[in-house]
Amino acid sequence: MFGMSFTELLIIGLLAMFLFGPDQMPEVAKTLGKQLKDLKKITDGLKDQVQRELLDTERSIDQAIRAPDVPPVASAAMAATGSPVRPVQPAAAAAPDNVPGLDAALIETAAAPAPPPAGTPDPTTHA
Repeated sequence: MFGMSFTELLIIGLLAMFLFGPDQMPEVAKTLGKQLKDLKKITDGLKDQVQRELLDTERSIDQAIRAPDVPPVASAAMAATGSPVRPVQPAAAAAPDNVPGLDAALIETAAAPAPPPAGTPDPTTHA
């Protein structure tokens, strides 16, 4: 019980009897029993509530998975027009063919030449 051996429980009982005395021990045991019962009720209620919440969440996830991609009203409207309901196609990747100016944006500019180290003559000037 509670991960304790019989010897440990006996020692705790003897200490309780020493602290409270034999006259108050029945009252203490009764109070302790009520508190443990209330604690058990609370934990059972909490466990039930968590299980209900998990079950509700699981049901809503299952409903979302089973739901059709197109709402029934839209399917009925599409059927009335005679057009078949088609899934949405993913967008094409950007390429110079379908994005104007993309080729110009992708051209790398040449880096400016690094300046010569200090103290070297400039070859562009003739002295």
